[in-house]
Amino acid sequence: MTLSLLPFQARSSLQIVERFGLLAADKRRPMEYMGWATPFYQALASLTGSGKTAILADTVSLMRATMPIEPIVLWISKSKAVVDQTYTNFETGGKYAHLISQFVVGYLSQATVAQIHDDTQALLLLTTVGSFNQKSKSDGKLKVHQKDEDQNNGALWEILADRKAASNQHRRPLIVVYDEAHNLSDQQTNLLLELEPEVILAASATMRTPGRLGQIIERLKQVGWDDTPVTDQEGVPTKCLITAVRSKEPVEAGLVKRQIVLGGYDTEMETTLNDMVEDFQLATTKADELDAGFLPKAIYVCRTNINQDDGAADNPNKPFTDRKAPPILIWRYLVEEKGVPADEIAVYCDLKMNQRDYPAPADFRLFSGGEDDFNVFSEGKFRHIIFNQSLQEGWDDPACCFAYIDKSMGSALQVEQVIGRVLRQPGARHYPDPILNTANFFIRIDNKQEFPRILEVVRRKIAAEMPDVRLDGYSDSRDRRRARLEPRQALAVPEIHIDADDAVLPLADAIASIHDYTSDSPNVHGAGELTRAVQNVGDGSKPEIQTVQKDHSNRVVARWLIRRHVLSRYPEAAKTVDWADPKFEAKVEITSIAAQQLRGDAERLVDTYLSNAELAFEDYNPYTVGAVLTRPDTMELFSNSVHEGYSDLNGMELEVARELDAIGVPWARNPVNGGYSIPLLEKGESRRFYPDFLVWKDGYVFAVDPKGGFLLQSEAGRKLLAIRDENGQQRVFVRFITEGTWSADTMRQTQKTGMSVWRLSTTGQLRCTNHQTVAAAVAKALEAK
Repeated sequence: MTLSLLPFQARSSLQIVERFGLLAADKRRPMEYMGWATPFYQALASLTGSGKTAILADTVSLMRATMPIEPIVLWISKSKAVVDQTYTNFETGGKYAHLISQFVVGYLSQATVAQIHDDTQALLLLTTVGSFNQKSKSDGKLKVHQKDEDQNNGALWEILADRKAASNQHRRPLIVVYDEAHNLSDQQTNLLLELEPEVILAASATMRTPGRLGQIIERLKQVGWDDTPVTDQEGVPTKCLITAVRSKEPVEAGLVKRQIVLGGYDTEMETTLNDMVEDFQLATTKADELDAGFLPKAIYVCRTNINQDDGAADNPNKPFTDRKAPPILIWRYLVEEKGVPADEIAVYCDLKMNQRDYPAPADFRLFSGGEDDFNVFSEGKFRHIIFNQSLQEGWDDPACCFAYIDKSMGSALQVEQVIGRVLRQPGARHYPDPILNTANFFIRIDNKQEFPRILEVVRRKIAAEMPDVRLDGYSDSRDRRRARLEPRQALAVPEIHIDADDAVLPLADAIASIHDYTSDSPNVHGAGELTRAVQNVGDGSKPEIQTVQKDHSNRVVARWLIRRHVLSRYPEAAKTVDWADPKFEAKVEITSIAAQQLRGDAERLVDTYLSNAELAFEDYNPYTVGAVLTRPDTMELFSNSVHEGYSDLNGMELEVARELDAIGVPWARNPVNGGYSIPLLEKGESRRFYPDFLVWKDGYVFAVDPKGGFLLQSEAGRKLLAIRDENGQQRVFVRFITEGTWSADTMRQTQKTGMSVWRLSTTGQLRCTNHQTVAAAVAKALEAK
């Protein structure tokens, strides 16, 4: 399964590449030493689950298109498991393979001198830090530092540093990508800098810059670069060292869970586990009812070889049933007390066992943490994973929704370090039941005073790194049960989807009008540019920066160029385009007239799609209002609402809610992400519209939103207001309520007092009525005419 770039991901990669172009063209670019300019540095700061790998893959692909010689990418991670996972995603058929289709992908350990010297093919090599991280290369303990006279005529590391192009006197550009870059040490940095890279891309949810890398950054700061994150306008790059993805974007895109709930348990292990298993089973039931496409998973983080009762060392020379090590106790409780099938449980830790004298049960699956173990574990269908911190790096499963963390016995386990393992959202979408959109933590503690400290530490982390993820905490399990409110009655709304049937022919015409560049030799060529430093030896002079014009820039396939632009504007449009058209096979140079024209063609394809697509009903797949999570201490109760009450209403929302309740018809607060949504037919980051309230009256459904006024002047807003079924009837009425008195003719606010209700006339004209009170506006919004 391939994954398309989301608009925020495409924008992030483009921003990095435009900043790279800014430094590459800067005649004041500092030098490290003779012949090697200070590398371009960019930190990608983005929370776990936001698609850092996809952003970086697209970035190196875009960079390759701007470089005069085919580059080499050295892609590094700390964990072999992460490297293998990335390789699987990059190889043919992998979910990110289409993003780096111009690259040959392989492992550094298997690279040959021919590949490194072949400047006709871009090369991406994956490796772990451990494969090259050796203080003295003369020790010859690592393969990349060993000379292989038969194959490579020297050590692979030296050949990579030289990387002379076979058909060119210049060295091939080297891009270093370090995933999970917060692990980067000075020694590793020094070894990487020996390769004299052109670009260093560092990705992490939490950034830090070690000393040697800090020196590189300081040199860039001396020529105007800054490490305060800013968002660039397209085509106007800034000298910023950090590309920061706002947490709001992956949350709204459905890549990240909507909220985190922490529970603190000052009680025995069994009580804590019992509550979690109950919620786990509820989540399993809801996933099945909603055809979510996944089964929830749970992790259990605990100390390994201690006695759960007193904290002393656990004795492996005892029968399995007499052992007190937490992993064994958790396994036995799940199997013996809760009926969890043993083949769904994996124990992944360095647990001491005496298998000869005191063997574990045959169905006790223990993985000690070796590389082969991880591969076998990853292929298993385990839903309950018991582990210590050794599994945190590299294990990535969006289906993980629950975490038990044992912080008793003075455990140093850090809750905030585990959050990322439970934060990814399965299916990259939010579901109607909040339990499937929530990272649920059950934390066993020594005393009640410890939980507020944990909650505050996590709150600071959330506020700093992911402010759009909601955080709730409870120390009484009864609060958890009271916070989940089931609907008092079953109510549904017809789902609405994009009907692109009328866009097929216009898109075919638009594609037919795109020029075929497969045999258009003059227009597919574009000039390239090579910047190099020339140093006179022995006279103490500074290097002279020379810009050499080249006849050609790098080539890309027309399909890649157009498709990427379409995805960055409106991803759904790419699904309606016939990408099999032979003209999309044309190869064009990135700076050519053809490339410029194709970008404009891509924009027109998106415009054509949005102009001709409509919103339509899906009667066979209704949205049914599900449970909601509230804060019992701040919840306001209502008489006619679908749920007993709501705690997330404020300002005008609360006023509208009270008036809806007074009218006496069923209504519901519609949660953002996971609630009822309607596609938005407009370019931009927001792909769906979530009305604040749903109201059932006289056989119709009214989607009422007091904040939707920003959509009024757009075609997308008009299409929301005009949704009709195949018979031309409106069954879902979208109503915007805006503060103040407005004129529909001028689209201007004439007075700050009063309220305005917006609708479309039968002729498709935007109309509004003005009212003095919220009650009158709400009553008008619920009229079907």
